[in-house]
Amino acid sequence: MFFDFHIHGNHELAIEAETMGYCGVSLVVNSQDCNDNSGIIKNLRKATNHLPDDNKFIINAGVEIHARNPEDLKKKVKKFRKKADVILVHGGDLKINRAATEDPRIDILSHPYRSRYDSGINHVLSVKAAENSVAVEINLKYLLLTRSNQRHRVLNQFQQIVKLHRKYKFPMIINSDASSIYDLRNPNDVIALASCFGMTNDEASRALSTAPREIMDRNKIRDETILSGVRLIK
Repeated sequence: MFFDFHIHGNHELAIEAETMGYCGVSLVVNSQDCNDNSGIIKNLRKATNHLPDDNKFIINAGVEIHARNPEDLKKKVKKFRKKADVILVHGGDLKINRAATEDPRIDILSHPYRSRYDSGINHVLSVKAAENSVAVEINLKYLLLTRSNQRHRVLNQFQQIVKLHRKYKFPMIINSDASSIYDLRNPNDVIALASCFGMTNDEASRALSTAPREIMDRNKIRDETILSGVRLIK
């Protein structure tokens, strides 16, 4: 059961992902595009209405948080955590990367290496990500859109993430960051591509299946706990 938890699109892109062999996706919007009255997140949830009644394909509503600083990040996580199924953080800035790995309410730290020469993750952040079950993303779009003469840098960044994952055991997830059908990749092709940056087939399979399932299971427990608390208050 493979999942892609970083897709910027609508139900049509989700259906295309299903035809490629995925069992579920997260349709993601940027936090700048959301406000309390926008209804964007509710519209993402309605994407399941376009599926046949007997279809078990899973569509999650996700928000990618763009934060100016760690304090802004905390405020936005608080704002969106109860509204979204999956919370991603737009990484790259080292302070944001650290704040994201320290917050158990966050599901995915997206491209922590963005606009950097290093991986954006060190041993301290690796320990925090493992403790708080924050998945570190291998972002395929970041690799594929990088100029060919710079791809060796991205591959090296991915290799460093893989090495740290093996040592510190934080969750690692592979996502397409797709915004069109041309950005989507068949899961088997993704697994084959992952070997280029040192991942084994088993590691790539877990990054496409186990990591996203654990995010869904953890958030289900969180939601049930919140609902139980509400009932007790009432």
